[in-house]
Amino acid sequence: MLKVVSANRLADGVVVYAGQDGAWSERLNDARAFASQEEAESGLALAQADAARNLIVDPFLVEVTRNASGLRPASLREAIRAHGPTIDFLAFRRANGAGTIPAPKNPASKAGQPVARAAQPKSLRRFGSKQAQSAADFAERIAP
Repeated sequence: MLKVVSANRLADGVVVYAGQDGAWSERLNDARAFASQEEAESGLALAQADAARNLIVDPFLVEVTRNASGLRPASLREAIRAHGPTIDFLAFRRANGAGTIPAPKNPASKAGQPVARAAQPKSLRRFGSKQAQSAADFAERIAP
């Protein structure tokens, strides 16, 4: 079975693959596929040198198959690593464009404000014989 070398880029944690020219690529189809175990081990040794230079973290071999559309990971774990999460946790990117990332909120502007809001009496709900409590009440009850 074919193998490629995969790792995570140290700068941002993105999954990368060892490419044909020795560079690291985010696309699996740009990866160099090794047909034999010996070739794969030599490719992994070169990747270990990049890990020592702090370009990547934890290089390892990934089994892949080749079809008409290119290289495909052989395991579900590697398919998730190659194609991203199975849930859409960044829906705002679709709404605002693929490259859009909202600016981080400034935590200094919220200094002195409580983190959890206390529940208002009208928003309390009954659950059987127990009544829901605010976060502050709950924190008082569990504090040593």
